[in-house]
Amino acid sequence: MAAITAPYVETQQVVTGFIYQLHIAEEENGTGITRLDIGPYFFPGAPPRVKYPEAVTNEMCPPGWQGIRWVSDAGGASWLRWEGGRLRAEDGEQIFQLTSNYPPSNTGAQLYVWRQGAKSADRFTLSAPDYSQPPPKNNPRHDVKGQKSFAQATGCAPLLALGALILAAARHWL
Repeated sequence: MAAITAPYVETQQVVTGFIYQLHIAEEENGTGITRLDIGPYFFPGAPPRVKYPEAVTNEMCPPGWQGIRWVSDAGGASWLRWEGGRLRAEDGEQIFQLTSNYPPSNTGAQLYVWRQGAKSADRFTLSAPDYSQPPPKNNPRHDVKGQKSFAQATGCAPLLALGALILAAARHWL
């Protein structure tokens, strides 16, 4: 059977959380990749009332593929899933991208690559959102701590006084 090539994830912290960019391809003579699952994760609640920790954002996937979403199986496991068209060797390396508020970890979740007609998936260890810990408290897009401490410490008076001095000096020189 043809091998899966380039199953690796690049992560980067951005203003909206963490971007996970999955690169994947299939070698010649493969049946085609039809589904990608990241997991398993275990959360409180039974399907269909599982309490997912966040709604991940699908940033990119190949044409004909559904954006990433949460799914749960009858055993209580939850998965992040992309599925759709068939990725073949001639399609080359494909990129799937998601944004999560949770930082990466190499423990726990794995990538399950499903192929057309296969009864089981190929598994790969990868860097995935770590839902075993609480989300970061100081997410850059929600952090107002610096603004709050500035207002409490000195307020705007020093900046207004400095601005008035600069204007007065400018009038004097003009």
